[in-house]
Amino acid sequence: MYDYQPMHMAEDEHDDCCCCEEGVDELFDEDSYVVLTDTETGEDYSFIMADTFSYEDEEYCVLVDPQEGDEDEMSLFFMKFVVGDDGEEVLVGLEDDEDDRVYEAYQALLEEVDDEEESE
Repeated sequence: MYDYQPMHMAEDEHDDCCCCEEGVDELFDEDSYVVLTDTETGEDYSFIMADTFSYEDEEYCVLVDPQEGDEDEMSLFFMKFVVGDDGEEVLVGLEDDEDDRVYEAYQALLEEVDDEEESE
């Protein structure tokens, strides 16, 4: 399991970002972009924080790779918000069994939202 320190990408950094191609990039605003730093390797990874939600008293986020160009083929990555040893909020990767449960809960949440929208 890896811990990642989220760092928001400044607006001017996003404008010059070579990883943000048309397609997925157009679906999200500037504030949605985050750069995660692997605390073990120091390597940075850019993602779009597409959504956040609560499940079983924990807070999770849904990340999307901005290099994926097609909305219908986006891979979703789930991570959990936790408070690190230094008191800073960090994102933690999920074990396979937790990832499966969180994915199913998120799908159920999306279906619930769709059902509510259809009934209106």
